[in-house]
Amino acid sequence: MERNRTGTVNFYKDFIKETAKNFLMGNAAFQKWRAKRPRAGAYYTGKDEELERYAFLGLNLLRKHVGDIKGKSICEIGAGDYLTSGLSMLAAGATRYAVIDRFPGDYTGSIAKEWYRVISDNWAKTYPEIDWAEDIKAEDFPENYGERLELIKQPIETAKTKSKFDIVCSFQVGEHISDIDAFAEMNKRLMVETGGVALHRIDFGPHDSWFWYKDPLTFLRFSDKVWNLTGSNRGVPNRFRHHQFMDAFERAGFTVEIVYSADFVEQTIDFPRLHPKFQAMPHESMLVGTAIYLLRLK
Repeated sequence: MERNRTGTVNFYKDFIKETAKNFLMGNAAFQKWRAKRPRAGAYYTGKDEELERYAFLGLNLLRKHVGDIKGKSICEIGAGDYLTSGLSMLAAGATRYAVIDRFPGDYTGSIAKEWYRVISDNWAKTYPEIDWAEDIKAEDFPENYGERLELIKQPIETAKTKSKFDIVCSFQVGEHISDIDAFAEMNKRLMVETGGVALHRIDFGPHDSWFWYKDPLTFLRFSDKVWNLTGSNRGVPNRFRHHQFMDAFERAGFTVEIVYSADFVEQTIDFPRLHPKFQAMPHESMLVGTAIYLLRLK
């Protein structure tokens, strides 16, 4: 996947294209049509990497950085089109699973059902050390498990429920939220006070047309006002940086462990062309491309 786009002409063409997309998403009829389509292109075509990305990624990261989830209650923020990670977590022994998503996907449609089937079919091969939980079946998921599932159809930053969870998690969601302090406080609100943890994987890189640029921070050349023209009606990256998330988590009363991070290649970034707002930010924070944060209450 070669990312080598450069040039002023491409830059302005892509800005116009992304602005046009945003304009369309401001139309109610177009929004209704778009809402019926899969948001993540998540059709299963038989490839193992599709299962890894869309079904097992969350479970794998929890097992690696949190530990065994058997007997744990889990709340995932922004699960995507289907409850693939939810089924995987319940199959691995989680007692309850909740999902926060203002715009839930088609969790019981034919595409979703195919995903649930292939998760079950590939379980023993993928996790030979974990027996599939006896009290859950892929063929009648999720409709027959209402007592173990909770759909919180609310905005992420202000979501509320009477339930508390051992684990709160999200994967490639933090870069889309609008208020990181509210996001941090929401973690504290949902987490059990004793032994609770949160795990968040956040991608600080470009999306859409900007993904293909050689300079991964091309999308940080715009002012906030201009950037909003490309995404005020859709979920483009919020452009908050690593240090801002760290500060928000700490303000909310968490100790933060960075269990994984990967930097952009510094030589590919044209720092003098970034908007002054970003030029003034800590250099080491600007280099962070992906980070996984493990949170515990102080």
